[in-house]
Amino acid sequence: MRVLFTVSNWTGDYFCMIPLGWALQAAGHEVRVVCPEQQTEGIRASGLTPVPILKGLDTTFMLRFGLLMKTLQGRRTLPDLPLPLNPLDGEPLRRLEDFDVETAAHHLRTRAGEALVHNNDVTVEFARAWQPSLVVHDMMASEGALAARLLKVPSVYHSPGLFGTVDDEIDLGPEDPSNAFLRYGQPAWSRSQIEFVIDPSPDAAAARCGEGERIPVRYVPYNGSGALPAEALEALEELQSPSRRPRVCLLWGRSAPSAFGVHVPALRWAVDAVLDEGADLTLTAGADQVAALGELPGRVKVHRDFPLHLLLGSADAIVHHGSVNPFMTAALAGIPQLSLSLADDQIVMGERFAATGASHNRPALVATKEEIREAVRELVGDAERKAAAERLRAELLARRPPSELVGSLERLTAVGDLG
Repeated sequence: MRVLFTVSNWTGDYFCMIPLGWALQAAGHEVRVVCPEQQTEGIRASGLTPVPILKGLDTTFMLRFGLLMKTLQGRRTLPDLPLPLNPLDGEPLRRLEDFDVETAAHHLRTRAGEALVHNNDVTVEFARAWQPSLVVHDMMASEGALAARLLKVPSVYHSPGLFGTVDDEIDLGPEDPSNAFLRYGQPAWSRSQIEFVIDPSPDAAAARCGEGERIPVRYVPYNGSGALPAEALEALEELQSPSRRPRVCLLWGRSAPSAFGVHVPALRWAVDAVLDEGADLTLTAGADQVAALGELPGRVKVHRDFPLHLLLGSADAIVHHGSVNPFMTAALAGIPQLSLSLADDQIVMGERFAATGASHNRPALVATKEEIREAVRELVGDAERKAAAERLRAELLARRPPSELVGSLERLTAVGDLG
């Protein structure tokens, strides 16, 4: 069986697909990953075969511009949020009037429109040449769904977790902004047409999938390639000591400073609060973000852009910026979480995930220093939240792993249903 993956330039959206790719390859199937050129090395490092024919969109600009437009339209999730960054240079805006929205919007429509037309065309061309039996796509790579429809083969959306196909609370973006489906003589595309959704979400936090069939799967963490650091090995040995200090991991991913800058006070407040609680801290963030924090005490171990799943085996709790990958990775690790959510969708996901009992959510841009201190205190010392995290881990481990989905996907390609 040949399986075509189509992925976007939003790295976090397709990391969840990597383990399924491993499972398919281990079962003897061929997997090709149509991707933007910028993702080539990351996909190659994961052990899958990239096909870098797509034009990647400028995700940083799109994040900033989206925040600006929602601010202008009064559609932000919370009131009284600070003004977003200038989409072009990343500098703080003093007034909304200081940015030429119309020119930027025209530029975005032109550049993005050209890229989307290209991406649909080359994906269809490759699919017709390679003739896959199945297509798996991420939310922002509907080129795969178009190719599947034209080739009359099944397609499956692989959710990273916490995202459905229809959502009243999270803006999933335009569905087919270049009208590619109509251009190829197909009915207009809507995510509500997605028939099959591979979804690792905890049941309490699962998003709506419309009429699509939800396929629960065990989350297998993959946050990039890397080597286990020496201090992580030392920390594993320390776990056996009853007198050891608690260990907290703090993740601040690349999307956080890209969209909101490196000077978010909540991050430094969280660092100080963890140390004040007598815990050790492992920090992983980008180099610019680490530098912006200034001098850090010796009880802070710093890693720059390090794969999260390699650090959590020796952690008692985690603080993060509210993206889906740390939510899901920490859920499988069975540790309590504090999300200092930044983007509007992250705030919604934080509240959604809090329903599991394993996580607490504080919107980072409006939280006070004392609120963060209290949230960290609960994170480190709350036995009830720890028990909820362990129950959540047990729930996820009870799911079928990706390797056990392969037979269902083989049946889907053969007879059109999952059995």
